[in-house]
Amino acid sequence: MTSRNERIDEAYRTRPNVHISYEQTIKPYHHKIAALVCKYAGTSGTVLDIGCGVGNVLSQIGERNPLLKLTAADIDENNLSITRERTGIEDIMMIDSVEAMFDSGLSYDVIVFSHVLEHTYRPLDVLLGIMKMLKPNGVAVLAVPNPVRLGIFLGNVTKLHYVNRGHVYAWDRSHWMNFLENIAGLNVIEYSHDFFPLPFINRFRLVQPLEIWLAQIFPWLAFSNIAVIRKECEAS
Repeated sequence: MTSRNERIDEAYRTRPNVHISYEQTIKPYHHKIAALVCKYAGTSGTVLDIGCGVGNVLSQIGERNPLLKLTAADIDENNLSITRERTGIEDIMMIDSVEAMFDSGLSYDVIVFSHVLEHTYRPLDVLLGIMKMLKPNGVAVLAVPNPVRLGIFLGNVTKLHYVNRGHVYAWDRSHWMNFLENIAGLNVIEYSHDFFPLPFINRFRLVQPLEIWLAQIFPWLAFSNIAVIRKECEAS
């Protein structure tokens, strides 16, 4: 008889286009995104995390501001179970796809979309759909992995298959800005970054302050490209 962990591992290996480990630990980008959410959500706003994974961002938001009304959404039932157990959030939504949410009639002050957009086949349509779900003056906090960070460069040089196989699209920082502003025509109110992952030694937590400091100097080489987008109110 297989154990629960073996069944979970098998589900993780066979599920399509998803790459979050059920044992994923808190990383600097979780802290950064949570800080941005709390900066723009107000004292008791509503926050939706689409593709919440195992709840790392939501757990950090809850620690910073327990008054925010948090909702978790994901396509993976195990992710949602782990998120509920870790955060105590009761508002949990199992979804078949991101696109299925756009006509739900639900709206939020802040929507988190962290390391999910690169898995979608029509990212522009998905992004515009997310903006429709925001309340007037609401914000979307977006993050995508940076494909030109040092670790990926070294992986390419050494001919390792480093790029995640579930990623459909990728944006370096310059193309990320162009996509959001010139292609999607959105109102970006802040760009941010998380950390500069140092290959081979970034597993050691003691180097994280150095990696975060380096990202301030070299944001084009950070782990994530992050943006905060405000929904512009329609003219009456």
